[in-house]
Amino acid sequence: MPRFLLASSLAAASAASVALAADPVRTLSPQEVPAGLAPAVERGDAAADALRDRFLKRVTAMLAQGGPTAAMSVCPTEAPRIARDVAEVHHVDIGRTSFRLRNPANAPRAWAASYVAAAAGKRPDELKPVVFDLGDRVGLLRPIVATPTCKGCHGPAEVLDPQAKAEIVRRYPRDQAIGFAPGDLRGFIWVEVKKR
Repeated sequence: MPRFLLASSLAAASAASVALAADPVRTLSPQEVPAGLAPAVERGDAAADALRDRFLKRVTAMLAQGGPTAAMSVCPTEAPRIARDVAEVHHVDIGRTSFRLRNPANAPRAWAASYVAAAAGKRPDELKPVVFDLGDRVGLLRPIVATPTCKGCHGPAEVLDPQAKAEIVRRYPRDQAIGFAPGDLRGFIWVEVKKR
């Protein structure tokens, strides 16, 4: 089974709700993905891996240099550039999203919104594979799992570094992205790939 597909344990309910929605998005299990879509899905998977790896490498480097406050600077300044670079190399559209946003600019794409919302509170091991048929494109969601590195910016409020907490309030007054523990589902990398 390809490792690029993702869904929550709500796959059946989510698929039904998406299928009943006004837009033509169709949710597919791995067994339903036509063989002809495999190259597009593989490109999407490679792009998601590249975004995750480059982002984590940069956050880890900044954390080592200047702690959580320095690492936090990666999200608003460098993450969009990293996503643009990955998109250009892999010929996809790509970004990060969550059911608890820090940056409103990272709101889920319309095709992913109900699915992302339904994943709130789920553990990564509860997720099941799914792909979104978007007509001329394929949509993929890859989990972002909170690691120990994430706790400096996304951990419980009582353990956040005071400077990091002040920076979060300054940059993101409506922040919802704290309270995560290592192993929690933090959100998703989304990818849109042209079928051909």
